[in-house]
Amino acid sequence: MIACSAVVEVRLRSKLIANARRWAPWLIGIVIIAVLIKRIPLAAFRGAIGHGPHLLLASVDLGVMVATLCSDSLATWIGLIELKMRRPFKHVIVVRGATYLLVLLNYAVGQGGFGYYLHRSGSTPMRATGATLFLIGTNLAALLVATPASWLLLGVAPLNNTMWWTVVVGCSGLALYLVVIQLGPAVLQRRQLFEPLFAAGVRGHLVSILGRVPHVAMIVVGQWVALRAWGIEVPLVVAATVMPAVAIASSLPISPGGLGTSQAALVYFFADYAVGATSDDRTATVLAFSIAHFVYSMLASVVVGFGCAPFAKRVTPPGSEPA
Repeated sequence: MIACSAVVEVRLRSKLIANARRWAPWLIGIVIIAVLIKRIPLAAFRGAIGHGPHLLLASVDLGVMVATLCSDSLATWIGLIELKMRRPFKHVIVVRGATYLLVLLNYAVGQGGFGYYLHRSGSTPMRATGATLFLIGTNLAALLVATPASWLLLGVAPLNNTMWWTVVVGCSGLALYLVVIQLGPAVLQRRQLFEPLFAAGVRGHLVSILGRVPHVAMIVVGQWVALRAWGIEVPLVVAATVMPAVAIASSLPISPGGLGTSQAALVYFFADYAVGATSDDRTATVLAFSIAHFVYSMLASVVVGFGCAPFAKRVTPPGSEPA
């Protein structure tokens, strides 16, 4: 009896832990949104969410999601070539699309789903994980580098010192990482997890980051069009200089699909561009947009994901890695 009770207790504890891990990201995102809503009058928020152009925004988000899949898949395909792990582009696009369902958990899980495909199509587990880290890293690096690049190209200054120092620290970290890749310490190269990173080298990293430019541009333009569809008149120049930072915030693996973090970033950067008699009204408008935008983007991810999933199931079966 005692042994049976102990087994039951262990199973219950394991189930509770699993449920906590499953729902904790959603709880974190909801708490962040609750804090944002608490800062403004509830009536203002209800009015903003009730009178928004929902059908237009949903249509825009679906179109943007399809275009994002294309640019994301192209960048991923280029990255795999630099890793010497080439896969057919038609496979990459349907598998990447299917992984958009996993973004409902969080960004990292979605990337992990693509890593599973790499393993299933011939890579060792550690090499597939290393390649996934490479793809995540070059994506974040492209978003990071795009911010100061847009400042220089458009001749504008950062909005605040926090944004400036975040970019400085981030770019410094990227430069240090590339120095390590160039030096290739033997103690790191011997680890199979890091083998794809050193195999790509500095050139491979730079080519992959450059290959992410169309994807970054799609993120900026897509978010900008969505804001304008809701009636928030953000100048394209401002969107180009700020939106990569919003994308980084939404990619943080602490909540599903950037729930909470993306809303906070959008309110912080764009509340001044909304229409409203008071600061609370403008904040309510952007917060209402950010929540509706999140919901419709998630629904668009589901549509794209379910559309690609049947084709993804039929891609390269387990076997030798494609040349």
